[in-house]
Amino acid sequence: MRKYFFLALCLAIATVLWTQGKSEFMSASEVSQIEPLQKTAELNWWANETLTAEGHGSIQASENDINRAKVFSKRVAMIDGYRNLARAAGKVQITAKDTLRKERIEALIRGADVISETYDERGNCTVVLSVPIYGVTNSVAQAAFTPVEKENFPAPQSAVTATGKYTGLIIDCGDLELNPVLSPVIRDAQNQSIYAYEKLDYNKVIAKGMIGYVEKKSLNSRDAGEIMLLRGRTENKFVQIGSELLAEADKNLLRAGANPLIIKAESLGDDNSCPVISAEDADKILAENLSTHFLDEGSVVFTSNRIRGMRM
Repeated sequence: MRKYFFLALCLAIATVLWTQGKSEFMSASEVSQIEPLQKTAELNWWANETLTAEGHGSIQASENDINRAKVFSKRVAMIDGYRNLARAAGKVQITAKDTLRKERIEALIRGADVISETYDERGNCTVVLSVPIYGVTNSVAQAAFTPVEKENFPAPQSAVTATGKYTGLIIDCGDLELNPVLSPVIRDAQNQSIYAYEKLDYNKVIAKGMIGYVEKKSLNSRDAGEIMLLRGRTENKFVQIGSELLAEADKNLLRAGANPLIIKAESLGDDNSCPVISAEDADKILAENLSTHFLDEGSVVFTSNRIRGMRM
C-alpha cells in the first residue's frame, strides 16, 4: 500500500505542475516510469526545525545535448525530491502513535521550497526541497494540528508558594533515550497531564511548536541538580549550563529563557516521548506557571543525552 501511495502522490504533484504551465516537468504518464535514484532526508527535524530532502536525476544515456539533458535530469530530480520529502514527512511523529495523514502530506509537499538546484558536468541534477516544521504557512505543524477546545492547566495538589522568577521550563531526561514528537505530554506520577496540546493556544503551537529539543552531547552527563545556570550571551550567542558552554547549534535551549525552572524526569512514557515527573515537581511547575505563564507560552525544553533519530 505504501508503494502505491507514493506513486499516486508523485502523479498528483506532476499533474499539478503540468497544469500550472511548468512544461519542463514530467507529465503524469512519464512519472510512473521513474524509480528514485537515492533517498536522503534530514533525520533530526527537531535540531533545526526544518524538514529537507534531496532529489537526484540522471541524464539519459542517449542524450548528447547538455541543455536537453539538464531539462530531463531536473524532471527526475524534482519527482525524486518530492517523493523523498513525502517519505520524511510521513516519519515525523505527532505523538508516539500518530503521524501525518496521507492527504495532508500531499498538500504539504506541494508547497515545498526549492532550496538549491545544482548540476554536474554531465548535466545530472540534484535538488534540495524544504518545508518548515513550524509557521503559519505550509508548515508540518499546520498539517499536524487541528484546533481543539482549550483546557485549563490543573491546579497544584499541594500548597506551593511561587517565586515568580522563572522564564521557562527544562525537563532534563538525563540518559533516557528521548523520542521527539510534535505533541508530547508531561505527566506526573499519578498520570495527570501537566502539559499537553489541549492546554495551549492553537496559533502559538503552529507558529513555534510546543517543545524545544536539545541533545546534551557536549555536556559531561550532568544531572539536573548539577545544572546551575542558563544564561544567554547576546554578543556571541553562547549558553552556559553548569561549567559547559553550548554554541548557537543549541539555540533551542534559549526557548526556556534566561532563568528556567529545571526538573529531572523520573521516567519516559508513550514510547519514550512523554516525560514523567514527581507529584512534588508537578505542583511546583503548576504554581510557578500561575505566576509567569511559561507553559502557556510554550517556553518548554526537553534535554537528553540521547535523542532518537527519525527512522527512515
